[in-house]
Amino acid sequence: MWVLKLKTSAENQFLGSFAFKHKISMTGYPLSYWKDKKNIYLVTAGILFGEEKNKKEFVSELKKQKELINLEFNNDFAIAITKQPLFREPIYNPQIIRIEPDIINKEGYHIWTLASFDKEILSKVLEIGEKKLNAEVLKFKQEKILNINFTKLFPELTINQKKALETAINNGYYNYPKKIKMEKLAKIMGISYSTFQAHLKKAEGKILPNIYKQL
Repeated sequence: MWVLKLKTSAENQFLGSFAFKHKISMTGYPLSYWKDKKNIYLVTAGILFGEEKNKKEFVSELKKQKELINLEFNNDFAIAITKQPLFREPIYNPQIIRIEPDIINKEGYHIWTLASFDKEILSKVLEIGEKKLNAEVLKFKQEKILNINFTKLFPELTINQKKALETAINNGYYNYPKKIKMEKLAKIMGISYSTFQAHLKKAEGKILPNIYKQL
């Protein structure tokens, strides 16, 4: 199977441009689409990451845009229908398999990891990416697929568990050696050490078994 991994600019992409403006990241999948003579209507599901204030501002501004057709948002999980230009249709070709979730990064880029038995289908995506989206090829080669991350986008964490995990990751708690102690992370979240520890351990307890089950 052919695999194409692209890094594209968020500048001319609807969700990506607002994610960059409000400094949030997202991960998710396009689920389906339909079109008329002028537009593609894309159904997408994903998870938002970032500061609560930034996420609220992002969603608030998104709701005002004519490109947003519908949105359901709950505990950082969103399902949206957005209006897209017709030139993007080859990106959502049903013969393409997304072997990893799409990434929209707060630094202003998207990462797509796409696979297909037909190299030409991916070549058309690459052509669009280079012409319209300032794409950089991270990988384009034929290889065997070992797995597809297509079950849950994220384990079902509470808001506080997810925030504790994000705070730990963003501040280098899982680096080796650790860049920060748990006491400092608790102060950043504005809660007691014991409460932060409970949130983080419960988050780890949900994520680690979830990962192990896929091994």
